[in-house]
This record gives sequence, structure tokens and C-alpha cells, in this order.
Amino acid sequence: MKRTLTLLFLTTLGPVASGLTLAACEGEPPIMAPENGGGAPLAASSAASDVAADATNAEPAQAACPPPPCAATSAAPMASGSAGPAGSAGPEGSAAALAVPPPSVPRGTIVGSVTTQPASLKGLAVVYLEDGPLEDQPARLQTVTITNHQMNFIPYVSVAAVGAKVVFANEDPFPHNVFSPDNEKFNMGNIPQNGAHARVFKSPGAYSLLCNLHPGMLGYLLVAPSAWYARTDGKGHFQMKHVPNGTYKLTAWAPRLPPVTQSVTVADSDVTANLELHR
Repeated sequence: MKRTLTLLFLTTLGPVASGLTLAACEGEPPIMAPENGGGAPLAASSAASDVAADATNAEPAQAACPPPPCAATSAAPMASGSAGPAGSAGPEGSAAALAVPPPSVPRGTIVGSVTTQPASLKGLAVVYLEDGPLEDQPARLQTVTITNHQMNFIPYVSVAAVGAKVVFANEDPFPHNVFSPDNEKFNMGNIPQNGAHARVFKSPGAYSLLCNLHPGMLGYLLVAPSAWYARTDGKGHFQMKHVPNGTYKLTAWAPRLPPVTQSVTVADSDVTANLELHR
């Protein structure tokens, strides 16, 4: 009689105990970076951004998972492995996302617009501080990738801060060459399919990007004096956030147009600066 009752008790509690164990320990499978034969720097940044986005947008049921070793151990690597995504989203560009600055430093935001003649270039303009504080800069990606894709430089206009590494990658099924006759003048040589050559830019300046194997190809790289820069959106609007209070030289640049510089003073709030570029 005792043996019969014991078996009945274990049979009744068995599924409940198993369900509790699974609810406490099951979790999302690890997110693996997709394989990619070329453009490794971009693939790495994209994979890290996807992981960070999954961690941020997790469902409430996952967040309610009990303490370690289940949920906590898997969430931490996702956050720490996050990197700024490539591409652009709005005037600032997500590839140029700003770090959260110390709240003790008085700061403001420079907002405004760039008008160009011809008007088609207003969405390709860049504004930057000639004399932005070097000891307190936005956190930006230290590697910028420019890709040869379908006989084009992608993106058409790239921006990097002085000291950043620029990777020239080739996704076309034939070789490309990348060179520039401007400023420091460089020639990356022929880059085979799925190959990539890199260069660190130590001086500011604007570079036209050409290919001596395909004369019709053209792109631009702007090396800014520091990480204090912002890109315009399709309407020519821009914003530069978290700028420490002070007076600076703000310069606007666009392809094939002379740059324009004006003085701007930041004082604890938004300051508006409108610049016009023309031949």
C-alpha cells in the first residue's frame, strides 16, 4: 500500500517539477554572426548591432527569467559586444552615434541646415568643428569601410576622423583600383574580388576616390579634424549633439564645392547655424 501511494505521488509531481526546471533554465539560443566572404569590418559591426538590438527589445517574459545562471549570463555578453552599426539614419548617422557624455560638463546642440548650389548636393554635405575639443570627443567607430559594389563606391560620401582606419573592400567579381590625387595622395593598388586594403589617415582633408581600371567610378572621403562632425539629411538639416560650451569654427563641406566656415557659440542649449555652399 505504501509503495502504491509513493508511485502515485511521484507520478503526479513529475511533470510539474520538470516544467519548473525547464522554465527556470531554458533560454534563447546564441545568435551567430552570418558567414560573409567579404567586407569583414562591416559584417562584424552589423552582427554586433543585431545582438545588441535583440537584447534591448527582449520580450517581458524573457526579462522575467530567474537570476543567474540563466538570463544574466547570456544578457551581459550581448551588451558588452555591441558596436555602432554601419549605415545612416537621420542627420547624425547611426555609424556615428554619440556616447553619453558626463553630465557635469555644460553642453549644447548645434542644429541648422546647409544650402547648396546645385541643390542636389545638400543631402551629401558634412559639417564639422575645425577646433573641437580633442580631449572630449564623441565616441565613433575607428574603422570606416568603403566598398566597391556594382562599379560604385559605397557610400558615395564617407566621413572619418583623423587617425581612423579606412578599409577599401571589393565585392565585385573583378578587380578594382582605389587612388586619390588629393592632399596626401595615395594609391591602394589593385584589390581583387572579396579583397580589402586599409589605410590610416593622419591628416584632415577631402579626397576624391577614383579607379584607374574603371575611369567612370567616383566617390569622396572627408577626413575631419576630429570626431566632432555631423552629416546632413536629404533636406540639408543637421544636428551635432553634446558639444561642450564654447566658441568654435564650424565648417560645411560638400563634393565639388568650396567649404564655408563660420563662428558658432554653444551655451547650455541649442544654437542654430545655417551655411550656404556654392561654386
